[in-house]
Amino acid sequence: MNCIPIARSSPQLHRIYICLDACKKGFKAGCRPFIGLEGCFLKGYYSGHLLAAKEQHANNVFFVIAYTIVNAKDKDN
Repeated sequence: MNCIPIARSSPQLHRIYICLDACKKGFKAGCRPFIGLEGCFLKGYYSGHLLAAKEQHANNVFFVIAYTIVNAKDKDN
């Protein structure tokens, strides 16, 4: 998690990365060796982008490995 400090106010979320251990182990145990990336806009009070790394499982269902919420799609994020 990365926050932007703001003087005399609460810090602002810059980006957060989440990868659950069960998802990581599930990917290693039974998924194909190809990772796809998906992204969408978050509209409303909290704007930004939701990005996800996903994999197609052996029985053709999608398996989310990790996801992140960022303020912009750029090279740093």
